[in-house]
Amino acid sequence: MTLHCIESMIAAEKESSEVQFEVLLIESNKQIQNSPYQFPDYVKVIIPTEDFNFHQFLNIGIKAATGDFVGLFNNDLIFQKNWFTEILKVKQLHPKVQSFCPVDYDSKFTPKSFFEGKDYLFGYKVRRHVVGWCIIAEKAMFDKTGLLDECFSFFYADDDYSLMLQKYGKKHVIVSKSEVSHLESKVSKELEKKKSAFFDDVEIPEKDIPKYIYTPQNRWMLERKKLLQGHIIFHKKWGSPKRIAIKSKIGRIFIKNGLGFLNKYFM
Repeated sequence: MTLHCIESMIAAEKESSEVQFEVLLIESNKQIQNSPYQFPDYVKVIIPTEDFNFHQFLNIGIKAATGDFVGLFNNDLIFQKNWFTEILKVKQLHPKVQSFCPVDYDSKFTPKSFFEGKDYLFGYKVRRHVVGWCIIAEKAMFDKTGLLDECFSFFYADDDYSLMLQKYGKKHVIVSKSEVSHLESKVSKELEKKKSAFFDDVEIPEKDIPKYIYTPQNRWMLERKKLLQGHIIFHKKWGSPKRIAIKSKIGRIFIKNGLGFLNKYFM
């Protein structure tokens, strides 16, 4: 799956003389170096000594990358023709924008009607504008925002990225003509086999659980301990859903009016 993802990424831009890729694979399987299979020479494989942590592994890649842009990708993607060229076209129109996502039209969150005929949309909604399985950002952006918060090992990583952009006044765009297919259903089935991905009995002190988790619409989180753990980390950093909604609304207004630099003082 990983090699298929990499090959499709490169093949989709083979007609572009302006696009060159530096491929960094941050590999969580520490036994892969003992495997008879070897990735092609153009793939630089980095095997961290630490256990898997989504943001930590992405940060390793960001720091190791030498290009102007970094792509933060899952390995379960199929890239469609000119996916990155279309992002560069939007970048030329909006030079100050530093964060982008492609679209998967098979996702229920981003049907073609979502764009209402537009070539791109600004926004921060997770799963709609911000799709954590494929983010493209200018590397220089992280000089301003800092690297990704490694407290988020998996759950709520996308949400944290979205609020980080808003906090530092960074606009984000999803591009309608940049298409990438996310094979999420296959990965979800694998995760279901590994129940520990969601249901490990992690130690969560009752005093740390926000009261709104016990409401009927949120009680299901109590069954998924790792997800709940991620939610509590997110809550402690950014506040309750109501508080986040208020801060985000004010922050988006400030960004729209060129005052996004103020967001870091209250978000």
